[in-house]
Amino acid sequence: MVVDVRNVSIRYRVGDFRNIGLKEFLTQKVTGKYDAKDFWAVDDVSFQLEKGDFLGIIGTNGAGKTTLLKAVTGVMKPAKGTVETHGQISALLALGTGFDDELTVKENIYLRGAFLGYTEKFMNEKYPEIIEFSELQEFENYRLRQLSSGMKSRMAFSIASLINPDILILDEVLAVGDGAFRQKSEAKMMEIIKNGTTTLFVSHSIAQVRKLCNKVLWLDHGKQMAFGDTKTVCNAYDKFLNYKKKGVKPPMYDYLIVGAGLYGAVFARQMTDKGKKVLVIDKRPNIAGNVYTEDVEGIHVHKYGAHIFHTNHQKIWEYVNRFAQFNHFVNSPIAKYKGEVYSLPFNMYTFNKMWGVASPEEAQAKINAQRLEAGIKEPKNLEEQAISLVGTDIYHKLIKGYTEKQWGRDCKELPAFIIKRLPVRLTYDNNYFNALYQGIPMGGYTKMVAKMLEGIEVKLNEDYLADKAKWDQLAEKIVYTGAIDAYFSYSLGALEYRSVRFETEVLDIPNFQGNAAVNYTDRDMPWTRIIEHKWFEFGKDDTGNDIPRTVISREYSSEWKQGDEPYYPINDEKNSKLYAEYKKLAEKETKVIFGGRLGEYKYYDMDAVIDAALTMADAQND
Repeated sequence: MVVDVRNVSIRYRVGDFRNIGLKEFLTQKVTGKYDAKDFWAVDDVSFQLEKGDFLGIIGTNGAGKTTLLKAVTGVMKPAKGTVETHGQISALLALGTGFDDELTVKENIYLRGAFLGYTEKFMNEKYPEIIEFSELQEFENYRLRQLSSGMKSRMAFSIASLINPDILILDEVLAVGDGAFRQKSEAKMMEIIKNGTTTLFVSHSIAQVRKLCNKVLWLDHGKQMAFGDTKTVCNAYDKFLNYKKKGVKPPMYDYLIVGAGLYGAVFARQMTDKGKKVLVIDKRPNIAGNVYTEDVEGIHVHKYGAHIFHTNHQKIWEYVNRFAQFNHFVNSPIAKYKGEVYSLPFNMYTFNKMWGVASPEEAQAKINAQRLEAGIKEPKNLEEQAISLVGTDIYHKLIKGYTEKQWGRDCKELPAFIIKRLPVRLTYDNNYFNALYQGIPMGGYTKMVAKMLEGIEVKLNEDYLADKAKWDQLAEKIVYTGAIDAYFSYSLGALEYRSVRFETEVLDIPNFQGNAAVNYTDRDMPWTRIIEHKWFEFGKDDTGNDIPRTVISREYSSEWKQGDEPYYPINDEKNSKLYAEYKKLAEKETKVIFGGRLGEYKYYDMDAVIDAALTMADAQND
């Protein structure tokens, strides 16, 4: 680290005796009219620079740019915060600063070198290069007061840039001089960049900043508006200036994100890391959307249903591990059918229990025989599709009842495409997900999402659609993760969902069912499954101790009606056509990005929704 500025604030005392004089100060004190105020020229600014970084500092007049540079050079001491620099500093804060008008050009060059701590021998070696670069050979014996301001600026820049400092600080010096010298100065700056000098450069020329700098700090009235890569910060500043020219107050945020679930949290994190200002709102009293976990008896309860993270994508796995440490939970659910227990997915344990077979060859033969006996060539509904895939025994015991409870109708009434394929594993492998990476975030999903949203403004219990006009004016763009049909006030009709109801119960026993998830596949049992939450983290609390009690949730699938919590989109032909019409309306909303399960009317696994949010964030034009 070459320059490390942390939480720096610089204060001027306005109206004290140094401004008004001792006599006026005493008079005001006696009469009780003395009223000095603090003016914070720089307010809580932080940035760090490595060797070779070229920082552009931008902002309108009075932003605090020059004052900040004075703190970096050590000319001013911050009232708050710290400044650390490592290496020799050469600073040109104002043209003519540190020079004597009565001395000659040559004498001023040597005087400046002495101020910077260079020996006479070093300056003798550098002098010809400095005088030549400044184009002042004919004027080296002139008194400085005889030179024009452009000549003085050329001399000042030449000294600052040609003596090989570790840190070079320039305040507007590239904006002076004629066009030829400005081009020459820019070329010198490119050389400095290549040589690894760390440079801080104040300029009102955004074109120069874009050309020269790899990092930019934007200040406004002393406050840090943004610090980051050149393109992102300069684009934001240009947008700010355009609003200012129009006399319109710019929005407070670049993005308003409606919904603090996975899609919203990931998008918010990415845009914040790009230097954007983001506000996240959610109508619920909590973050994390449907992956929300709450602490009950030391157990992280999955309030909106079990969520086991799994993915085949290393990029996604590495991304989520930035925000949480994952345990090694492997999803191995079981199915109960009228007291009989079967392994899921369908594997050799399942087939052994159902038919008594012990080899893959026997199991495959049994399935093939039942498929042939059914004689189904073109399945017309879900029942026929399932039987054509796995035979009658598995269908009747492990598919039919569960599916009918889940969808609320007979399998003969459900379209075949709902079950495109059924996994049949001729191995003794109870791992439900065939994924490279799998686990549960230690400490729960809420903790993980909170880490994603760290440093981002979040407002809960806020209903976007109830006061849409108020929220829309706050941001350049809206990311909407709510139901797309609700956004358009159901103008084309309501899309359909399946909903889920949970009955959660704390039990004064250490173990209820011995497994995290148990599916109940007979039609007569009203719930579809029971989740025993403690087993997602192996029955241990956050400190690694056994938990003496347990928490279970019974899940009931139900028909959805407006006002209910929507869970699973029903992607049949009717609803798919309706969504396509809503999507056409959404494409006309140029300010709004529709994303996530409800915004896109699409079932998403967790890794897929994260990937979608990352892709959308990457696609945003800075």
